[in-house]
Amino acid sequence: MEPQRTALVPDRSDRYANDTLVELQDINRCPIYGYQHLPLQSLEEATKPIVPFVPNLVEKVALAKRKCNKNSTTLTLDESAAIYLYTMPISFFYCLNKSLRAENREELKPWLPFLKLFMSALEKLPSSRTVVWRVISKNITSDINRGEIQTWWSVNSCSIDPNLLKLYYGKESTIIRIQPLHGKDISLLSAFQSECEIVLPPGTRLRVQNGAFNIEERFFFMDLEEIPRSSQQHNWLVYLKIDIEVAINS
Repeated sequence: MEPQRTALVPDRSDRYANDTLVELQDINRCPIYGYQHLPLQSLEEATKPIVPFVPNLVEKVALAKRKCNKNSTTLTLDESAAIYLYTMPISFFYCLNKSLRAENREELKPWLPFLKLFMSALEKLPSSRTVVWRVISKNITSDINRGEIQTWWSVNSCSIDPNLLKLYYGKESTIIRIQPLHGKDISLLSAFQSECEIVLPPGTRLRVQNGAFNIEERFFFMDLEEIPRSSQQHNWLVYLKIDIEVAINS
């Protein structure tokens, strides 16, 4: 049985919505690398450094280990539980993305062991090109132009089901339709399997297909498409750059 959501209103705890476009953009201009050299740990060990930052994390990790999909033939139990933890109705994913976007890259250091486990899980999943949807709660018409390329450094959840996003529609909302190349379908691994969730990994690059336009004076709409990675970017782990001395030795 899926856990019950405590609220169905758009706020910063929702994985499918952002308050502003800036929250998605590459504002730190300093992607990370180095964590791929870290050893894979159990979920309990990988989350120890971030216990001070996420309320009740120890209990939530234990719950994720109990409730996660144990039938995967692709993922280890800890990898499956890492994805389940990300989707749980707590502030975990918000804290993770806040650190990924932080200009002070030291803030990301405690998250590296979990990122290693989480990204290892995503890397094992097949890529999906199914069209997905996301919401920004503001009108971003003046903030983005056709042909512009965006790099999203946070972990971004989208849904195959556009009806799910009706929970977040507002008069000034911008509905984003995305054609991915490397989306990761975590539906069967999620705490909310009915949400048909696709994750866009950190470092996803998207081209704006059209400027945002208004639909029936109700909300704005725009199309994005993921652009192919260059030969130097064939693995998204290469996207993620952090000084390895900071990541491992400091």
